[in-house]
Amino acid sequence: MGIKSDMRFCFFLLVFLVAGSSCVERPWHHSAGEYVVVQPSAGQSLDTVASDFGGGPAGLPAIEALNPPALTPANTPLLVPATPAYELGIRAGGYQVVPVLTYRWVGGADFEALEARLRADLLQLQSLGHSLLSPDEFLGFIRMERSVSSGAVLLAFEVYHAEGFRAFWERSSDLGLTGLLFIEPSTVGTEGALTWEEVARLSGDAMEPALLPPGGQGLTAPASKETLVGYTLRVKETITTSHGLLAGNVPGPVRFAAYPDGVGNSVMASVMVSLGMKGIFISGEEGNPFFCDNLSVVRMDAGGRGAEVPLDRYLDTFREAALSW
Repeated sequence: MGIKSDMRFCFFLLVFLVAGSSCVERPWHHSAGEYVVVQPSAGQSLDTVASDFGGGPAGLPAIEALNPPALTPANTPLLVPATPAYELGIRAGGYQVVPVLTYRWVGGADFEALEARLRADLLQLQSLGHSLLSPDEFLGFIRMERSVSSGAVLLAFEVYHAEGFRAFWERSSDLGLTGLLFIEPSTVGTEGALTWEEVARLSGDAMEPALLPPGGQGLTAPASKETLVGYTLRVKETITTSHGLLAGNVPGPVRFAAYPDGVGNSVMASVMVSLGMKGIFISGEEGNPFFCDNLSVVRMDAGGRGAEVPLDRYLDTFREAALSW
């Protein structure tokens, strides 16, 4: 029974890879229900579609974003956001993006310096009028379900070394922090790491646990002489085991994950999606618009930047663009 299940998984994976190759140029990846399909009548323009379905002139750039003229033959069905575009950060000269600022507690780091930097960054965010999103709000934004306040950012903490993080968290109980807590489940409970009791408590304190699969398992690519099927089954087993450990020890569903190498591939993505991941993170240097690919959501290593790099470098929350692909 297990062999048949694995064979079916590999079959659907190949379908996923082939189907995905035909739409990699499209600037979105969203599941059904987040947009509506509109069949334009003969000669109907995007302007009239926007007027009827997409929020008027302000919605036209979003319609164009989802239906790039170069990739959209005439008289073909069009994708239109279920939420009017003007509620999704679309403005006359561009669109809103949401930065995800990551801070990492790893062995060998100067935790006092990291805490000082994070506290300074939080003060700067407050002084500049930026707001902190909850994971729910961020997910709603990238799924085209809700708008978020101008200048909104999402915090993400990646914790391998608990001592420094515990000290920071105990001194920050009055800050009302919310965001994602990336953890590698196999390390929880080991020497120097968080315990499952602490992870559950942090979850109750508005830090949503997110999956970080083991980084030392060679998940990035097949090993020497390893077949694609063998590699796929190994990735499936590793990530499924890691996910099961996390899901079995936290109160809510596991909705977010990050690729262990910061880049990812279609094999890892397909396994994570099959486990219910709604947003999968890569490492990068930019914010996320409402039409971002939910298999490649960008998070930035704000905590690891050089001393000479200002936080402003990561706070581009509006991208000027004509929205033409």
